[in-house]
Amino acid sequence: MTVEKQIVFIGLPGSGKTSVGRLVAARLGRTFCDADQEISRQAAMTIPEIFSTRGEDYFRDLEVDVIAQLLHGNAGVIALGGGALTRPETVAAIADKEVVFLNVSPATAGARIGEDSARPLLKGSENPSQKIAQLEKQRRANYLAAATLSVPADGSLSEVATAVIRGLKLAETRPLSHYDLSSLGVLSKQTPEKIRQIPVTSGNGYQVSVGSSLSSRIGQILQERPRNLFLICPAPLEQAARHLAQSLTQAGQVVKIFPHPDGEAAKNIRVVEDAWRILGENHFSREDAVVTLGGGATTDMGGFVAATWLRGIELINVPTSLLAMVDAAVGGKTGINTSLGKNLVGSFYPPSAVICDLDYLRTLPLRQLRTGLAEVIKCGFIADHKILELLSKCSAEELLASPAILEEVISRAIQVKAAVVSQDLRESGLRECLNYGHTLAHAIEKASSYQVLHGEAVAIGMVFAAQVAVEMQLLTPSQMESQRRQIAALGLPTSCPQYSFDQLVKIMASDKKVRGGIIRMVLTAGSGQVHVVPISDYQLLQSAFNAINQDEDAGGGTVNPSGGKDEVG
Repeated sequence: MTVEKQIVFIGLPGSGKTSVGRLVAARLGRTFCDADQEISRQAAMTIPEIFSTRGEDYFRDLEVDVIAQLLHGNAGVIALGGGALTRPETVAAIADKEVVFLNVSPATAGARIGEDSARPLLKGSENPSQKIAQLEKQRRANYLAAATLSVPADGSLSEVATAVIRGLKLAETRPLSHYDLSSLGVLSKQTPEKIRQIPVTSGNGYQVSVGSSLSSRIGQILQERPRNLFLICPAPLEQAARHLAQSLTQAGQVVKIFPHPDGEAAKNIRVVEDAWRILGENHFSREDAVVTLGGGATTDMGGFVAATWLRGIELINVPTSLLAMVDAAVGGKTGINTSLGKNLVGSFYPPSAVICDLDYLRTLPLRQLRTGLAEVIKCGFIADHKILELLSKCSAEELLASPAILEEVISRAIQVKAAVVSQDLRESGLRECLNYGHTLAHAIEKASSYQVLHGEAVAIGMVFAAQVAVEMQLLTPSQMESQRRQIAALGLPTSCPQYSFDQLVKIMASDKKVRGGIIRMVLTAGSGQVHVVPISDYQLLQSAFNAINQDEDAGGGTVNPSGGKDEVG
């Protein structure tokens, strides 16, 4: 078995050692460590604090020790500080490694750094490029002598990372996935009854109907053939379920109502077992059907019941919340929760129809409307910028009084999801893009015992993902702040300081999207593309987490598990 050599990045300040190192590690499926970050962690001080209180000699002594630890550890890719090779011990320690010199011009390095107070040797310099040019004269010979590969580093991070991997003649085990969702081809059509119909072509194919007063469509879908219907609903909607059951009974159907605990409490194996028992006692056969009436928890759990009873009976989803209409009810994902996390047990089981009756939204509490809008604006960020334009015209409160805009944004969000799942039902590629914001979101939900609503958690998760994209230089800080402001304008939270990163990252590491112990995140880029990026660098994730929680003035407020978000003045 061939032992992989560690890859060590060296070069001037501003050459991109940390950023390129992270990308290379992600694409090779290796762990990454930044020597300066590890020095700060062990010293419990920032690098400038070490220089100012202990001096450069102390820092260099500590640097030698930390680099030796990293070289004997599990890090597959290591970024060294610009002056690390001033000590002969470090030069000798990396002699048998793959040493990559990122050969950047002083002008480019100076432009990247600007006035960076975190770099002690550049402190007080009015011209960073000139100071870096001086450092280059002092250090260039050492860099070239130690390097096994020299790579021009004035280009984009992605280009430089590709050049490094090719130069080392290594095969990417986890190449970054890039998707452009701006040209998705599924469009809705409108029937003479002014009902929008959006096709989903995966599986046997089905239609998502969007409009008002649509309960009669269930009977049309069932083709007026008498059948047993298992009508699953949350307890608060039992009266609405009885009203629907009455109209179905008059059409010749036999309806059994199954009320369940509200919210995520429904997604429990004991609730499913109760449903199985009643289905058996009432002799439901493969000719019969399950109808779900409720929010995302109902369609998730009810879909799982339909998928597992007699190995699958017909399923019709009638979502009553905005979140369920644009997300949970469409796409064929079913599932329940376990003690280890959300939706870890489930199946892909498309319904035969989805009926989005907008009348159900008239009595929707504002908090529930906002949580649904998180999934709507998500579709705007990843695919359809027209959604962002429409949502900028009115607040969440005003949407219910603007039925045309509400129907338009709902239909557009459904179109995005329908187009994606039509191409990728089982999340083998493109469908991963729909998980934008969900990596952190699922962890927040579990940490709060599901008191934080799904959309509230997704809102925070999208801000977190945007900050991760900034850390990886896929987004600019201003582009990230634009996303944050748009989310905050809907009355959604954008931070969660009450949860610790250590608490949340343990939950993230058990998420179903994790592969080989590596967290996979969906990130948006300034180019308009969506990237699915494997990230093993938990320091990067912690840096992004700290950044979104330290500046409440950015707007949006923090999540309040007992009732939405706390406003920030």
